[in-house]
Amino acid sequence: MHILMTGGTGLIGKAASTALHQNGHDVTVLTRRQRAATDEARFVTALEDCVEPVDTVINLAGAGLADRRWSAAYKRDIISSRVDLTRQLVEWFGSVDQPPSRLVSASAIGYYGSDDEQIFTETSHVGSGFSAELCDAWESEARRATTTGAKVVILRLGVVLAKEGGALGKMTQSFGFGIESWLGSGAQWLSWIHLTDAVRVICHAVTEASPADIYNAVAPRPVRHRALAHEVGRHSSVWLKLGVPAFAAKLMAGEMAQELLLSGQHVIPERLIKDGFEFQYPDLAIALGDLMSRHP
Repeated sequence: MHILMTGGTGLIGKAASTALHQNGHDVTVLTRRQRAATDEARFVTALEDCVEPVDTVINLAGAGLADRRWSAAYKRDIISSRVDLTRQLVEWFGSVDQPPSRLVSASAIGYYGSDDEQIFTETSHVGSGFSAELCDAWESEARRATTTGAKVVILRLGVVLAKEGGALGKMTQSFGFGIESWLGSGAQWLSWIHLTDAVRVICHAVTEASPADIYNAVAPRPVRHRALAHEVGRHSSVWLKLGVPAFAAKLMAGEMAQELLLSGQHVIPERLIKDGFEFQYPDLAIALGDLMSRHP
């Protein structure tokens, strides 16, 4: 297939481009600046530059939610990079003679809001808070592509764990100083997924003959943050265990800390399991055994 991808230069996008190329697909990446073509992909800076018919669009673009404090200006950037770009994509679907037959569009498990006890599946309702409202609007724009005849598949991504980049390095910085740490009580849920499995879920959504409308792209065994800290500690030389008080996290990162760091959600990939999808890294211990190995 010819696949057009947004967000193709980010952590997940680069890994997905490589995998799709290895599976025999042609990948074109929409990016903000000129880039030379690589073995895995070619690059365009405008949708109009994609002159060959596109079979599937993978929409991964978005400013990092946890990259900085949520000022009013940065919130606008977050919304624009997701909702507005998706709107432009869908408008492009309607403008071409041969529109893509499938749109695989990212969202996030922030859609569900946060809860210490509830278990969320793909049928759970939208929650409250900035993240939930953002994901709801993002998904609504993507679903408009159905009016062009396209199949729309929403991927609600959990926290993606990778060897380089992404959340794991930020969450484990203190371990480099011998300190096993967690934020707040450490009892908040972390619904995570190994980068390899995140890419495999994307490929599943692209190639499955009859995919679900929504997939929770998370491993089947979420953990609490304190358990993550303990498991990382098994791979580190730790001499002190220390929780970071919630008030300190809020002081440093404000609303972002409250929504993304001090609270969480217990999310299950019910529809992937129903499809018979087999996770390569279903368990955090197995995932960290790979990600924190000293050998490549």
